[in-house]
Amino acid sequence: MHGYHSSFPAGGAGAGLLLLRLAVAAHLLHAALGMGRPWPWWWLALLALATGLLLLGLLTPLVAGAAAAGQLPWLDSPNGTVAAIGVVCALALLLLGPGAYALDARLFGRRRLLLPDDPYHTDF
Repeated sequence: MHGYHSSFPAGGAGAGLLLLRLAVAAHLLHAALGMGRPWPWWWLALLALATGLLLLGLLTPLVAGAAAAGQLPWLDSPNGTVAAIGVVCALALLLLGPGAYALDARLFGRRRLLLPDDPYHTDF
């Protein structure tokens, strides 16, 4: 692992990771709003922040880990199967990273180091 991300693949794999981020974000919104339970305002604000971060691909492993941990108590509920799918998707996102189509790739991606042609050149 490089840093806290495994890699930032582009192409089809990057598009797949983008879709996985969107699916986890949609699952969080569905879990929050689709349960028909009144949530405190701060909980809804936290879920909105997590959803926004996932959509942008910012701090993806941290948010995915929190999303997986936040759904663990729901595994014993009548909607336990849906929660289990959410936990598995969030853990997959945590392990795979955000992909190339995320702000994390821009901020924490690979850097290119350009060295001068003259090894004795000391003007940096």
